[in-house]
Amino acid sequence: MASLSIAPLKPPPEGEPLGCSPSSTMDTLRPPKPAGATACAASAHHAIRIAPDGGVLVSGCSALHEEGEVFVAHLGLGEVWGAPVASPTPLNVPGLRATAAAAGSLHSLLLDRDGAVWSCGAGWEGPLGHGDEATVPVPRRISSLAVAVQSIAAGAAHSLAVCSGGQVYAWGWGRHGQLGHGGRSSVLSPRRVEAVSPPTRAIQAAAGCAHSLLLCSDGSVLQCGRAAACAAAGAKQDDDDDEDEGEDERLARDVLTPRRVEVAPLRVVRLSASGDGSSAEGEGGALLPVGRLAGGRGWGAREALSLQGWMFVDKGG
Repeated sequence: MASLSIAPLKPPPEGEPLGCSPSSTMDTLRPPKPAGATACAASAHHAIRIAPDGGVLVSGCSALHEEGEVFVAHLGLGEVWGAPVASPTPLNVPGLRATAAAAGSLHSLLLDRDGAVWSCGAGWEGPLGHGDEATVPVPRRISSLAVAVQSIAAGAAHSLAVCSGGQVYAWGWGRHGQLGHGGRSSVLSPRRVEAVSPPTRAIQAAAGCAHSLLLCSDGSVLQCGRAAACAAAGAKQDDDDDEDEGEDERLARDVLTPRRVEVAPLRVVRLSASGDGSSAEGEGGALLPVGRLAGGRGWGAREALSLQGWMFVDKGG
């Protein structure tokens, strides 16, 4: 398969990814899939649809501009810079028949029918998983991830994969510990998260801007990453942040390895994340927001009951 690559993008100032766009697992209210799609994913600037035959349709652009063009490599259409793609456009990638997708700020992940993961977009900090920071404008299979994957997630600049055996792999930007490897270094190729090992078995992943969530087979939830997003860290909300607190103090509250989050007596069946917020769907459809969503903002007149740092949202109000 033909693929292209160029030099890495220049990193944004102060070591932060440009933007904290939602990922495909981050649609907290999960809008309905478009007609004719079996799966879909969206960031703040681009969308991915999976057709019933495994074909992939993409649209959108990004917030990066240069000389009148926008960055579009994460669409996978073969161009790095170009015009926004206004309508769903099919990818033409030999051998790729997708079943799921995940959309980061400037990168995209695709899961194929064989359990392999493909990626394209901006490679800065390693979210593509190809062992370097090159930009890849055509989806390329991640050759070093030689395991069958069942769930994928894309954060602002990091990626997660859950294998059929319950193992978890994470790579990309790691400043806040969102990779779960116990440190803050970025990782350019998929690396197994050693903290998730038997009897713990993950079945689904979700990724926020700089945090990660894992749903385990027993219904429990693990979380790591930026303190402002992690209920397990006892983090303050933005409105309550101490203005005198320095960067070192904020970083010290980050969660560097997956930590269990108590979610009251309800069994969780699905996770989502967006920015610094997270939510879990319980049996029967109950929503359990956490992080920035935990204050009940954006839920209108619905009642919220605090449960161990999470919020139970009554869907009837």
